[in-house]
Amino acid sequence: MILYSFDALNAGYGEKTVIDGISGGIKGGRITALIGPNGGGKSTLLRLLGGLGSYKGTLSLNGREVSGMTRRDFGRIVGFLPQNINVRAAFSVYEVISLGRLPFHGALEPVGQKDDEIIIESAELAGVGHLLFRKVTELSGGERQRVLFAMTLAQKPNVFLLDEPTSALDPSHAHRIFSLLRILASEGKSVVAAVHDLNSAVSFCDDYIALRSGKIASCGEMARLDEKILYELYGIRFCRYRSEDGKTAWHPE
Repeated sequence: MILYSFDALNAGYGEKTVIDGISGGIKGGRITALIGPNGGGKSTLLRLLGGLGSYKGTLSLNGREVSGMTRRDFGRIVGFLPQNINVRAAFSVYEVISLGRLPFHGALEPVGQKDDEIIIESAELAGVGHLLFRKVTELSGGERQRVLFAMTLAQKPNVFLLDEPTSALDPSHAHRIFSLLRILASEGKSVVAAVHDLNSAVSFCDDYIALRSGKIASCGEMARLDEKILYELYGIRFCRYRSEDGKTAWHPE
């Protein structure tokens, strides 16, 4: 099943083109990694998939043109977590996670019992259940990242768009988040994540789209990723290693 499809998709900022006429699609019910060097267009493509920003060409989600969908439509289907969110006000962790429920009721409506259950469940899944009544401003960067991930979980979206979701996390918590995403995909949810950690992508993702200079350099199932593709993408050579359980890891030479 094709979740997103796009054709001759162009986008940028001012006169600068960031996404340069790409065409293709993203399958539903899978984890798709956006990989490639800095400035290649990963974050911009995620924003477009989340209905943020104008574009030329066509871009559809479940057959609906993205530019014609309302923010509430997106809020009930897509959970979008950008790389940098600064929460400067002294909200509690509970209050921040509760923002994920806004697409389902008015901003001034009180949190209901069902919302409360979802908020607590999401906090536990993200490993921040013990922090619910701490102020977000008192937390470490990694703790805040997990709180924001819990906020996205609380939306109960069918599609997760995540920009570097584990960039501030230690290996244990990063593994926890990717393992949870793997479970969500097995339940039919769709995940598109921009990642710099190739080995996390290889271990947990089904498909990849490699972006370089705003164009798709390569795409396909993660098992197709090889030394040639990585060299053409990053301009350096990688060595492939295999663990005892058969998993692949890539390291620059």
